[in-house]
This record gives sequence, structure tokens and C-alpha cells, in this order.
Amino acid sequence: MLPAAGSMICGAAILIPLSLVFDRPWTLTPSTASILALLGLSVFSTALAFSIFFRLIHTLGSVGTTSQAYLRVPIGVGIGAVFLGESLGPTAWLGMAFVVVGVAAMTIPARQTRLAR
Repeated sequence: MLPAAGSMICGAAILIPLSLVFDRPWTLTPSTASILALLGLSVFSTALAFSIFFRLIHTLGSVGTTSQAYLRVPIGVGIGAVFLGESLGPTAWLGMAFVVVGVAAMTIPARQTRLAR
């Protein structure tokens, strides 16, 4: 949690003075929907996501955690196919299968074999 807190504090220390100079927030009048969206993004997309990310690093390790980045593309393409009716060619299906198999190969632990005595 310390690296996450440090990065957020450093980011705030840099961005708050810059936003005061360039954006002049006292001249803005955001809507209620904008403020609620900001709160939702800050709580769920930043704070909760950082907590989950560092918990995953603690439990899965760095390789297991970063391997999820490879799954973003097949999941996005799959969502497009299911919900938007996009058609996928054979190379897209093959590519998604290779990505999923590669991530599984990286993250599934090897089985320990017992030596015969």
C-alpha cells in the first residue's frame, strides 16, 4: 500500500498547483452528474483498483498480476463480438486462443513430480 499511497500523494502534489494555475477551478461550475462521475472514478477506478492491484501482486506475484494485461485484448474483442455483433475471422479466434494459452502457461504453476525412491 505504501507505493500506491506515495504515487498518489506525489501526483497530487504536482497536479494540484498546476490545475490551480491553468484551470482556475474557482471559475468552473460543474454539474451534479460531473461531480458524481468524478467521485465514482476516483473511488472505484483509482482507489479500489490500486488496492486490488497491490493485493494481486502480494498473492499472485508480479508475473501473474502483469499477465492480466495480455487478456485485455481478447476480452475486449470478445465483448465486441458478443454485445456489438462484430464478426471475427479465423485469425482473430486463433490469436485470442494463443493469448489465453500463453497467459495460462505463464500463470498456472508447474506440477511437482515425486522422485521414485
